[in-house]
Amino acid sequence: MLDTLEEAVAARIKDKLADAAGRIEVQRGIGGIPVQAVYVSMEEGKFQRVTSNTFSCDVTGFVDIVFSNLQNEEQRRKGIFPILEGIIQCLLSQTLALKIDPIMPKSFINTTTEEQKKAGLIVFTLQISTKYYITKLNEDEITDLLKIGLNYYLQDPVDDNIADASDLVTLDQI
Repeated sequence: MLDTLEEAVAARIKDKLADAAGRIEVQRGIGGIPVQAVYVSMEEGKFQRVTSNTFSCDVTGFVDIVFSNLQNEEQRRKGIFPILEGIIQCLLSQTLALKIDPIMPKSFINTTTEEQKKAGLIVFTLQISTKYYITKLNEDEITDLLKIGLNYYLQDPVDDNIADASDLVTLDQI
């Protein structure tokens, strides 16, 4: 669910604000990326029992917004605020065709470092939240989950989406 949620949030932003936001990707933080972009990640979940077999998962996600303008900070602020407000509006109360509670903004903060500022960037981080529910699986379904397929894509930077190596790890049943 978490990867689906990340991708759905990124797709919604890309669909509504691609021209203003620039590059839109799923990843946490902006380290070493000096371009105008938006990055989406789900980073925290808290579980609470609802019934004997069902739990809710309160999810916290982040939308990191990078805006570039070499003129001055005033121009950067004028540029990033409409993007921030646009992202809030395009995500506000959305379920993105998923079985989640509507997305709600929690907070935003200017996370610009001095180095980023000197490079003509301004960075804001928007925190969002939603909730989904999970139900305990039967024993056969749990066993299926414990078989993990691992694929390695080793041809970086030439990625042809063909696995160059593959492992199958089967974990002992609990």
